[in-house]
Amino acid sequence: MQKVIVIIGAGSGISQAVAEKFGTEGFSVVLISRREEKLEELQKLLSSKKIDAHYFVADAGDAESIKDAFNQIWEKWENIDVLHYNVAKRKKVNIADETADSLTKDFKVNVASVMTAVNLVLPDMEKKEMGTILITGGGYALQPNPDLGSLSIGKAGIRNLAHSLHLALKPKNIFVGTVTVSGAVKPGDADRSTQQVAEQFWKLYTDRNEFEITY
Repeated sequence: MQKVIVIIGAGSGISQAVAEKFGTEGFSVVLISRREEKLEELQKLLSSKKIDAHYFVADAGDAESIKDAFNQIWEKWENIDVLHYNVAKRKKVNIADETADSLTKDFKVNVASVMTAVNLVLPDMEKKEMGTILITGGGYALQPNPDLGSLSIGKAGIRNLAHSLHLALKPKNIFVGTVTVSGAVKPGDADRSTQQVAEQFWKLYTDRNEFEITY
C-alpha cells in the first residue's frame, strides 16, 4: 500500500519541496491549508510531476477545522505514515510592542496547534508502533529577532516541543524530528534552496536518529 504524508501549511516554498521529495519517493501527498486556490495550484503542479496529490481546506489554528480535514482524509486512506507541520505566523512587530493576548494568539498557531494534529495521528501510529512527525523549525529559536518577537518565541517553543515529543515517543518507535532553518531559502537557489531543506527532512525520515538538523 502506498505511504501517505500529510502536510499542514502547504504552499510554495519548503512545503512544496517536501511534497515533491516525498512524492517522488512514492508517497501519496495530502495538502492542508486555508487557501483553496493555492492548494489547487500546488496539486496541479505535483500531478504534472506524476505525484499522487490531494488537498483539503482547513485552518491550522482551528482545531475543529483540522479534525474535519483528518476525518475526510481517513475516508480515503487508512493510515497516515508521515505528518509534516509547516505552519508559522510571521508578523513584523517588535517584542517590546507586543501584548499578552497577541502573543498567546500567535503561540497557538506557531506551537500549540501542532498538538491538535499530533493527537489525531498518534492513536494509529501507536497501534502500528510506527510513524513519523516532522516539524519545520527556524533559526530564530537559536538567535531571536526582536523585530519578529512573536515568531522567535514560536520557533523556540516548537523546537522544544519537537525535542520533547522526540524523547516521549521514541520508545513507541514513533520518530519526531525538526529541521531548524537558519536564514532565508528559495526554490532553486544554488546555495540555500528549499529543495535542500526537503532533503534534510528526508534524511530525518530515513535515519530516524537525532531530533534536529540545523540547515
